[in-house]
Amino acid sequence: MTETPDIKPRSREVTDGLERAAARGMLRAVGMGDEDFLKPQIGVASSWNEITPCNLSLDR
Repeated sequence: MTETPDIKPRSREVTDGLERAAARGMLRAVGMGDEDFLKPQIGVASSWNEITPCNLSLDR
């Protein structure tokens, strides 16, 4: 018998449990709905800055 894989193991740390009610409230305030909480959360970051020339092209 195979188990269904957990598709949101790290997102669960922010979205599940009574102690995360404030975090869920903030996410609902920015437009997340019930169905969104069932999906994994994915963050996108950029290391662009003006200090090092090797990162200047990341702003394009």
